[in-house]
Amino acid sequence: MDNQREVQAAVNSGSHLGKTVGYLVAGLGIGAALSIFLAPRSGAETRQWLANKCLNGIDTANEKVRKTRVQVKDIMDQGQQKISDAVVAGREAAGKS
Repeated sequence: MDNQREVQAAVNSGSHLGKTVGYLVAGLGIGAALSIFLAPRSGAETRQWLANKCLNGIDTANEKVRKTRVQVKDIMDQGQQKISDAVVAGREAAGKS
């Protein structure tokens, strides 16, 4: 009975923390958006700045995807090599029996 209450209290605590972090992130996003639109720039300058930020973000994401693909390919190659080695070792072991 006490264990159930402790588990429930832990779940509620984690849920509360998640909500708090969610509200913090939402507040930061709203604050950032308002600061962009209320900044002392013309509309054209603000649109150009936003476009540049978006393009930079896309470039950064593409670069990370490329690096991740290379890492995954390396891991897959290593895994295939280990499997091939295991198959060869298994065949040799089966042949010796």
